[in-house]
Amino acid sequence: MINHLKECRSAGIPHPVKASPVQLTAAACSEDAFIAIISACLNHAEANHSAVLDAQVEGVHQMRVAFRRLRSGLKTFRLLIPREASTVLVEDIRWLNGYLGPARDWDVFLEEGMAPMLAHFPRKRGLLLFRDKAAAIRQRHYQTLREALEQSHYALLLQRLTDWLDHRTWHSSLSDKQRTRLEEPVLNFSTPLLERTHQRVTRRGEMFAKLPAEERHILRIRIKELRYALDFFSSLYPAPAVKAYLGAMSHLQDCLGIINDIMVARRLLDEAKLTTASAARQVIEGWYGCRLDVHEHQFAEVWQQYQQCKCPWKD
Repeated sequence: MINHLKECRSAGIPHPVKASPVQLTAAACSEDAFIAIISACLNHAEANHSAVLDAQVEGVHQMRVAFRRLRSGLKTFRLLIPREASTVLVEDIRWLNGYLGPARDWDVFLEEGMAPMLAHFPRKRGLLLFRDKAAAIRQRHYQTLREALEQSHYALLLQRLTDWLDHRTWHSSLSDKQRTRLEEPVLNFSTPLLERTHQRVTRRGEMFAKLPAEERHILRIRIKELRYALDFFSSLYPAPAVKAYLGAMSHLQDCLGIINDIMVARRLLDEAKLTTASAARQVIEGWYGCRLDVHEHQFAEVWQQYQQCKCPWKD
């Protein structure tokens, strides 16, 4: 696999690469499905390596998505391959996300937060000055991210993941019963997993109006987990139903994403040492507060549309 990863870097002009669909068959066993999913995430990450070094916003986005999907894939299969089998790998990924996360957060804040804000308030001197400061902070995070990717730690991360998959190292920590379950058809695992995750989303979503902000954030995480899981196993189920269901989930994520945006924006404003007394901070927080109000009112309609979608795994 490591040779394939290196080939991803040799395509000339760097360009961002989105995740390729994972093609599974009903005859595949759970272990083969797991390897295919984690391998696809790893290839997705490495395919964006050059674009990240070239400081391309979408390249950073795609590499962050790839490693988030990879961690989600490990979590998805945790009933079959327990946490202990991948502890070192998760720590490696957490190390890298410590560089990818801040770079991406500042990208989102500047491109999706401040850009429309400044379009509405083009003469707000405080906002313009803060935008310049935010851009400088982003560039520092991009530099530290590039330095991280050039460290031996990153190369070791890739090698560990590759060796772990190639040698199926998790076998040494499994019982005979767990190994047997890995040999069973993947549908025996994926269908009940998707149903359980769907039920967790449904229980929280139906209580949305009564949920505090922290619980709504957890609902967003549960929706993301379900979306990743269905994306991983999508080739096992009817394509039209999968497409409709994923589309409805995307709208839910958009509604709930503003909650995360507010949490991230406050953290970034603190990092930039913009005090609550600052006029620029007051405008920014007011802007996000208005967006939150709009999305909260939309949630009931979007939730109803989601509930009307047929679960693909029930066909």
